[in-house]
Amino acid sequence: MKRLHTLALGLALLLTSCGGSTTPVVEPGGLAVVGAQLIDGTGSDPISDSVVVIRNGRIESAGTRDAIAIPTGAEIVDLTGKTIIPGLVNLHVHYRGSPEEIESQFRTQLYYGVTTARSIGSDSPESVAFLLEANAGRPGAPRTYTAGLGFSHPNGFNASGRNAPTTEEEARALVRDQVDLGVHFIKMWVNEVAEPGLKITPEIRAAIVDEAILNGAIPVAHIDDEADGRQLVEAGLRDFLHSTVLTFGPGAGVPVENPEPSQEFLEMCLENGVSFTPTLSIVQNRWHFAEQPGLLDDPDLRAAFNPDALARLDDPANRATVVEAPEFEERKAAFRQLQDFVKTIHDAGIKVALGNDAGTPNVPFGWGMHHEMALYVDSGLTPMQAIIAATATGAGQMPPVGEADFGTVEAGKAADLVVLNSDPLVDIQNTLDIHQVMRLGEWIERSGLLPTP
Repeated sequence: MKRLHTLALGLALLLTSCGGSTTPVVEPGGLAVVGAQLIDGTGSDPISDSVVVIRNGRIESAGTRDAIAIPTGAEIVDLTGKTIIPGLVNLHVHYRGSPEEIESQFRTQLYYGVTTARSIGSDSPESVAFLLEANAGRPGAPRTYTAGLGFSHPNGFNASGRNAPTTEEEARALVRDQVDLGVHFIKMWVNEVAEPGLKITPEIRAAIVDEAILNGAIPVAHIDDEADGRQLVEAGLRDFLHSTVLTFGPGAGVPVENPEPSQEFLEMCLENGVSFTPTLSIVQNRWHFAEQPGLLDDPDLRAAFNPDALARLDDPANRATVVEAPEFEERKAAFRQLQDFVKTIHDAGIKVALGNDAGTPNVPFGWGMHHEMALYVDSGLTPMQAIIAATATGAGQMPPVGEADFGTVEAGKAADLVVLNSDPLVDIQNTLDIHQVMRLGEWIERSGLLPTP
């Protein structure tokens, strides 16, 4: 990384002689990024000719060229013709493997402009400690939050190697064990499985939510049923992964009869400040690359992909098995119901964040966030709305909730930026056309970050 030339100077106020009024004086130094279109993540109109002043890893000021003073002696970077967006925030990641392997996953995320991530339910105590270092600002890593090891019913969905309490008392004790490790979130899987009766019970769910909140952690649930969503909201949970349309377990990949959430549930979510991270990629990628193998001609995507999954997709026979399966069109129809769910909850005013289940075999780190944004646009959101979901909304879900010092390009926020060569408001695919990435005020040297295939 290239450390910016910054001076450790604060802002001062100069008293003028006119009626005792004060005029702010901009101290010399810092970095001024000028000329780019600025999409600041707040939902404000883009600024076509912007100035962003950065000092000591933070944004000192941002706005129009007319409104923002460039400090004397500042290093000036002219980005005329480019577009700046905030660093991306991925709310659904599963880091895998050794610290060296996780480091590689970090680098891939930074290459693609993912500067913040939430690891949600698969982290051993050793991994938790490693991820907490990244959260504290470890060089060469995104800002990383963790849920430690998640919770499920014994023999239920994703129960192997996770917390699987059989009583409320045991659930509470296991929550405290995770909190003692320093986790930020407590994750539970509330999913149907092929054998009935193996879904985590409402009583244990409520105990997990209550104990998490009592101990300062944020409860999160993977759901696929509205009734479970209602019960969890009543218990105090406000953060959902996936949707209320069944995508896993019995009938997975088959269109459901009543896919839309009820108006009562929508109102319940809105009134209680609930957010969803629908995670479309994990469903679509069951067939997407098999149907469109030309996507894998991209060398950067190949480098980001899970090697074993890539080898399967490179095999024409394996791809044919997917696209020629009898239920292929039904799977695609079920996926369209999920996209309708995204549009429905967004239009209802419910917070929609963005995460893509990165780390599962068919969902590559980094690249997958850009694809998830494109899927949101395909669902009916505008490019601006998809960018907000991938930045400010996700940042707002991190602790302390609603107080993030990142996720937007505003004064006082961390200087996490993605500079694009092309306008994403014209075509959301342009978020992949990355010129530069900045993390905490430092330009990332992108060459060499991707693993060698």
